[in-house]
Order: sequence, then structure tokens, then C-alpha cells
Amino acid sequence: MRFRHPAAFPLLATMLLASPAHAAPRETPHILECSGPFARNATHQSIVKTFGAGNVTVQKVGIGEGETVTASVIFPRDKARRVEVLWIDEKRRRKPSEIRVGPGSRWRTAQGVTVGMPLADVETINGKPFQVYGFGWDYAGTTLDWQEGALAAKSGHCALQLRFDQTAQTDADIVGERSFSSDDKGMRSAKPVVEEMSLRF
Repeated sequence: MRFRHPAAFPLLATMLLASPAHAAPRETPHILECSGPFARNATHQSIVKTFGAGNVTVQKVGIGEGETVTASVIFPRDKARRVEVLWIDEKRRRKPSEIRVGPGSRWRTAQGVTVGMPLADVETINGKPFQVYGFGWDYAGTTLDWQEGALAAKSGHCALQLRFDQTAQTDADIVGERSFSSDDKGMRSAKPVVEEMSLRF
């Protein structure tokens, strides 16, 4: 039996091309910035419209010291794509207060900061040393002040906040609710890497 070329069946070829199974998948943005789906006027509904109803849930998420809030969570079961959106108006889920990603995330900031990036590389992107909290408490390794570097919030924009994880043991006294410079020798000896990134309005 001879098989004819698919072009000989124009109707069948048209149906195959139009089939949802052959449709291009919805692309996920990779840049974490204060615009587009994460703009100041974003809502839960607008996020669902961007990412799809099956990819957005409403969950309780931790905010430190045992407290939780209700957030919209994008791709909740995929660490690489998961994003948590916390709201100023938590009841109506509108006006983001914070957009954050955690360990395993493949999102990056517009300046190129990524989860897993060493502290020294973040300092290079910032163009100067910045201030970060010590380790060993609820807000361990959180950035405090970009010292007017490239990562500092511009007028009218949201602020980037990072949280670093200590990856090496050190005898340096870098523990507690104290501020350290990113170029501090003791801080560098702990080999911190970015564990969490967030944008705050």
C-alpha cells in the first residue's frame, strides 16, 4: 500500500496545525522586575490572566518570626518558576507589597542578580559595597542598604532586597542583628550566596 504525502490531504493538514496539542506553550517571563505582571497596579486577577488559572494558587506564606500572610503563588510546585506575591490589600489581593522567589529559582533581576550568586558578585553588580545583616536569626543575611549603588531603588521604583545564606563555617563574629559591609573579611569568609530575592513596593 502506498502512502500519500500529507500535503495531499489539505483539510487534515490544516486540522493538525490548528490542534491545541501543536500550539506553542505559554512562555514564562524570566526577569523579576517592577513592571509587566509585577507592576504596582497588579492584582491577583491580572496575574492569573498572565500565567494561567491552573498555574496560580492562593496560599499562606511565612514572613518571619512565625507570622504568615495570604499570597498569590505562581507555579507553586515548581521551585525554578515559583513566585510569591504578597499584597498590600490582602483581602482583595491587589497592590503588591512584595514579590519574592527562593532557593532553586531561575528568575533573575533586570541587573542580572540570581539565586545562588556569591556575595562578591552581587557587590560587583552594585558597583560598591553594601550593608547586610549578620547570620543566626530570623532576618539573617538580609540586605539593608545598597549605599546608592546600581542596585539601589530609583525614584518611584520598588526596592530590591536579597537574603544571603552562609555556606562556609567561619570563626568570624558575624552573627546577630548587626549590620556588616559586604566587603567585611569575616562576612566574606562565610561565603554567602543569594538564597532569596524580593522586590518591595
